[in-house]
Amino acid sequence: MNTLLKYWNIRRVLYLIGGVFFVLVAVNDRSWWMIPFGLYFISMAVFRFGCATGNCEVPFSKEDVKTQN
Repeated sequence: MNTLLKYWNIRRVLYLIGGVFFVLVAVNDRSWWMIPFGLYFISMAVFRFGCATGNCEVPFSKEDVKTQN
C-alpha cells in the first residue's frame, strides 16, 4: 500500500482526475460503455503503468539533431 502512495506527479494526478471524470459522466448519463475507459485511466494512475510513469516519452538525443542538419 505504501508503494501506491509514493512518487505521484502531475501526470498521474491528471490521469486519476480524468478517469474519475469519465466514470462519473458515464454513470450520470448511463453510458455504460465509457466506464472501462475511465477505469483504465484510474488504474494507470494508481498502479503506475503505461504513460502515467513517464515511459512513453521519446528521449532527446544530440545525435538526432546532428543527423537532421
